[in-house]
Amino acid sequence: MLKKKIGLANKILIGMILGAIAGLVMGPKITAIAVIGDVFLRLLRMSVVPLIFANVVLAVAGMGDLRRLGKIGIKLIIIFLATTFVAAGIGLFSALVIRPGVGFVMTDVSGIVEKGAPTVSSVILGFFPVNIMQSFSEGNMLQIITFAIFSGIAILLLKEEDKKCMLDMFGTLSRFIMMILKFVMGFTPYGVFALMATTTGKYGTDILGPLGKFIVTIYIGLMIHAFIVYGGMYLAASGKNPISFYKKIAPVWTTSFATCSTAATIPVSIKVCEDELKLKKDIAGFTIPVGATMNMDGNGLWYGVVAVFVSQVLGIEMSLYQMFIAVFTGVLMTLGSPGIPGGIFVATTIFLTTLGLPIEFVGLLGGIFRIMDMGITTVNVVGSVVVAAVLDAGERKNEQREAVEEGQ
Repeated sequence: MLKKKIGLANKILIGMILGAIAGLVMGPKITAIAVIGDVFLRLLRMSVVPLIFANVVLAVAGMGDLRRLGKIGIKLIIIFLATTFVAAGIGLFSALVIRPGVGFVMTDVSGIVEKGAPTVSSVILGFFPVNIMQSFSEGNMLQIITFAIFSGIAILLLKEEDKKCMLDMFGTLSRFIMMILKFVMGFTPYGVFALMATTTGKYGTDILGPLGKFIVTIYIGLMIHAFIVYGGMYLAASGKNPISFYKKIAPVWTTSFATCSTAATIPVSIKVCEDELKLKKDIAGFTIPVGATMNMDGNGLWYGVVAVFVSQVLGIEMSLYQMFIAVFTGVLMTLGSPGIPGGIFVATTIFLTTLGLPIEFVGLLGGIFRIMDMGITTVNVVGSVVVAAVLDAGERKNEQREAVEEGQ
């Protein structure tokens, strides 16, 4: 009798659990295998830029017409911004209830160079490249996606024979990159094992120390957002059980949690959307890459908690106006945040400066940030998959409605 083959999601989960155990048992010595995890991350990232570019171009060109692109694009932006506002609000409310900063005595400081707060105009200009080759070499996802959207629109406006030629070329490129990633994905359980072992070996049980309450606050907020907000969105849009949906996207959960990298998880998310969830390729190919730079709900929640935590440590009672400014600033800070491990760490110094709070707290939180970044990145990535499923469900309902109207 043949044994049932263990699926990739289960292999990744096993690797993550064994890695955590190995890290706790071996301690800091286990960091010797960190290079394995670093190699895994590099293998994932080496294909991210061409994959994103090809898939966004195909997604935009595959929309068929500019009106459909405009409708989906507007829906996408509205949903991303709305959920980020909600996440920042949940983080702020969670911190007000749990009060992680009350009774906390700050003993560790770090000198951080202050930077100017981003303006709305600078955020908008950040979407548009001056030199697209430089954007590609630097991996500037926001500018690459902008160029890909314009490229897709240009293909839509070409003559039929030219359009077919361009679509065939990008389709071949996308399949080529996915074939490379197919080999890379086989290495995932081992890469995840090394990353988890390194993290737990480095921090061990130290996370249960003075900042444990802060970490608990972050994770409670993240769970509320992931299961109640996202689960409610998916249920309302599709009418299907969110629990079975979350099981299907297990590789997304485990990969993002272990890598702490939104960009590195993009290939996994696209594959899961197309193979497991059976979403439309143009919806998944457009939503996932755009979400990697715009859908930063976990980041927004982090900013909400940090604002209240620092205020409580300093003994400051935040007014409703200050809370609103904290939420609004947090959402602004998430736009275009880099999808790399610790991408919001530097941005937190700008956030605190904007609110007039001491930036020394960044040094305090820096030592345990990796532990929280695992959950923050996971919520970001899962959120993009949920939004893709929501948009797909809406498109299918519209198609069914139009079919019924045509049949009458």
